[in-house]
Formats: sequence, structure tokens, C-alpha cells
Amino acid sequence: MLDFENMDKRLIAYVNIFICANRLQALMDKGMEDITAKQWLALTVMEAFPEPPTLKELSEISGVTHQSMRQIIDRLAERGLLEVVPDERDKRAIRLVKTKSADKLRERDSRRNYSFVFELFSCLEEEEAAAFCSALEKLCKKLNELKEEQK
Repeated sequence: MLDFENMDKRLIAYVNIFICANRLQALMDKGMEDITAKQWLALTVMEAFPEPPTLKELSEISGVTHQSMRQIIDRLAERGLLEVVPDERDKRAIRLVKTKSADKLRERDSRRNYSFVFELFSCLEEEEAAAFCSALEKLCKKLNELKEEQK
């Protein structure tokens, strides 16, 4: 059995990142009607781009492989939530365009989704939430650095 009291806090945090990610995905998958948590993430992240993103851009910002994102995108396209169109500037690339059905889904579910997020973070004080965001940002930056070192 693991001795969490004497374990390095960084190791505990590392393990808890995986545990939280798994629990979050399972809870979201159970609570969503039409799409999975990963499909929701793809649609949500697409809104961060000023123009429809390429598959590569969406994969990179989401932290998943090109192949995994392609599977997510194919499912969303099958459901009519996005269209895959050729990039006009780079014929090898494809762009991902959300449909009106995706907008309607987001509009329909936004209140429930926001409520879930605020309920999840209700256990943190405002200062704790800010510190958590700052720490996550630093971890994401470090992960990007480590990824670049592996190239």
C-alpha cells in the first residue's frame, strides 16, 4: 500500500492529474446526451481559433495525436456537427468547420455545462482557483518544452 503522507507532493499531484482526468471524462460521458467528453472538448477548443482550425492545429492544442483527433472528428462529422473541408492554402491540410447543429447543441447544453464547471470548482476559494490555473499553465508550458525536446 502507498504511503501518501510521506510521498513527495509532486508524485501525488502527478497521480491525481490522471485520476481527475479519468473521473472527469467518465462523469462527462455519463452526463452528456449526444457527444462524448472528448468530442465536446474538440468542439469547445475550436472556438479558440479565429478561423476554422486544421486537424493538426486542433490535435496540437488538445494534446492528442493526429490519429486520435481524426477519430473524434470523424464521429462529429458523422453526427453532422462539423464539416471537413480542404484548406485553400495547403492542399495537404483539412479545415474543420462547425455546423449550425453544433451551435444548437452548444446553445442547448451551455447552461448545464457551465453549472457543472462551477459546481466542480465550488470547493475552491477564488484565490485557490487562480493558483490552480497558474500552476496548470506552468505545467502545460513545461509539457510543451518536454515535447519539443523529444523531437
